[in-house]
Order: sequence, then C-alpha cells, then structure tokens
Amino acid sequence: MRRVLVTHIDSPVGRRLTKALYHDPEVALVFGTGTGPRPSFLDAYREKCAYQPLDLAKARHLTSFFRSERFARAQVDSVIHLPFVREQTGERIPGNVPSLVSETRRLVEECKKRRGIVRFVYLSSAFVYRPEPGNVNVFSEDQLLGFEAEGDCEVRAWIDADLICQGELNDPQLMMTILRAATIVTEGGDFLQCPPLSHGGPPVGFDPMLSVVADRDIARALVLALHGDRPGIYNISGRDVFPCSELCQEEQRFGPLRVPRLVSAAFSLLDQTLGRSRRRRSGFQRYGLVLNTRLAAEVLGFEPQYRVELRGRGPDLRVDTVRCR
Repeated sequence: MRRVLVTHIDSPVGRRLTKALYHDPEVALVFGTGTGPRPSFLDAYREKCAYQPLDLAKARHLTSFFRSERFARAQVDSVIHLPFVREQTGERIPGNVPSLVSETRRLVEECKKRRGIVRFVYLSSAFVYRPEPGNVNVFSEDQLLGFEAEGDCEVRAWIDADLICQGELNDPQLMMTILRAATIVTEGGDFLQCPPLSHGGPPVGFDPMLSVVADRDIARALVLALHGDRPGIYNISGRDVFPCSELCQEEQRFGPLRVPRLVSAAFSLLDQTLGRSRRRRSGFQRYGLVLNTRLAAEVLGFEPQYRVELRGRGPDLRVDTVRCR
C-alpha cells in the first residue's frame, strides 16, 4: 500500500490526480501540499487525504515539514511532484533562481535523506526538448534537450528541474520516474504548460503541429508510474495532434472580443520587427512537437483513454475532452 506525498495538489492536474489516487485500492494515503489554504475539493476525499500549506521553494519551510511529527506519522514512501506554478520573478529566491528549480532540487535532496521514501515521480514537460525545424517533428525520450539561450524563461526552468531529476535515475535507493507531458488540456478546455499558446500563437509564416493530452490521462499516467517497477523517462501524450492556429482560436481575444487570426499575425510580425518578442519566444512557437509514446506503452502500460475534440467554429469554438470508444 502506497502512502503518497503530492506537491501542488491544488493545481488542475493535482485535482485529477487526487481523485485517481483516492479510488486506487493500492494507495492508503494521499498527503497533499499547496501554497494556499486547504482546497475545498479535498473535502470529498477526507477519509484518505491530508493537506499541508507549504512553500517548497523555501528551504526552512521544507525542512521543517519533513522533520515534523505530522509527516512522520504519515509514513510517506512515495512522492509525486507536480510543478504547476507559473513563474513569478518577484517570488524567486536570492540569486534569481526560478522557484521551480529550487523547490525541485530541495525536494529531491530531502527525499534522499529519508530511507522510507523509495519512489519519486516528476511531471515534466515535452517542451524541454530542443526544437527542430519542421512542422511535424516526432520526439523520443533520447532527444537532446533545448539549451537555447533565447528560450522562454519558464522553459529553461523546466529543463533545469528535469536535469535535477535525471541526475537521480541511477540512485539505488530512490526510484526516479520522469514523465514528459505534451500540452495538457483540462476538462474546461484550458491549456497547461504550452509556451506556443501562452504568447498569442505562432509568428507569421509558421503553424506547427502540437500533441495534446487530456488531464485525466495525465493523472492515470502518474498512477501507473507510481506503481511501475522501472525508473526512467517516458513521453506522455494523447492520440490527437492539432495545428497551433486551431488551438489559438480559443486564446486570441482582446477583452471579450475575439481577435482574428490575420490581425494577431500582424501584431506578431510587428513585435518581431521591433525586436520586442525575441526574448520570450521559444523555438516551439515555430516548429512542431509530436511525441513518440511507445516506451510508455511498453513499460508503464499507458494508453490514452481520452480524446481532445474541437467543436464549433469561430466564436462558438469549444475544446472538449471525451472518452475514447
């Protein structure tokens, strides 16, 4: 029976994961941490779930938590790290180190000090790979990471955190599993961890293809990794691939008004001409990202159970996740 610590349980993926772990007969306890007060959705899982407000980026807070009597009574043996916190410059620790990097490093260090913790699952992003020219690029787990100097600062933080976890893949005491997820789509149609959509879509002349995956499938993949017996790195994606421009129709708005693709492209071209967007654009806003998930299927037994569908056109466009038949 697993007793699992879940970080950032108050995130959208954390909510899905909590439900999956609650209904898993092989999980005895879900101990969640978050940056705010106890989320109301945990009330439905009170028998199996505990919660502790915690700032993982602060070393003293994290150390005190791991040394607390409450944590000792929980007898945690596994950790699932969900890094769903948008990076805020004002929240960085001294030295301008991104909070995701500092909290991942400190969390791994604390887990290694405790022999009772034997599993660590980290949810990374597929956008850590190095962008390759082309609209449709299929990436496997052995692809190089994208250490580009002009990339998105959030992407660079994902890469650094991914590397911290990679350094523990051969640790005999702590079984490390890294899941690199495609663009995650929530039930409400929101997109998580997707730089190409966070800055208004691709620049003029580019329309890359992007893999997507439903949040329910991400939660299922995390549970499979928790119970798996082989550490490693695994790509996680659904079966659907969309042009970036189609997904951006849901994002391109000016207040309550939808911005036409031609107008948004003109703004993009103007930004490039003035040199204003050079620092915040990553290669994946120009080049496609499609994931090869064969390894996850063979080792973890992961197969996507949900599809992402685009329904309607223009102002009536809606993004839904539906169960595969």
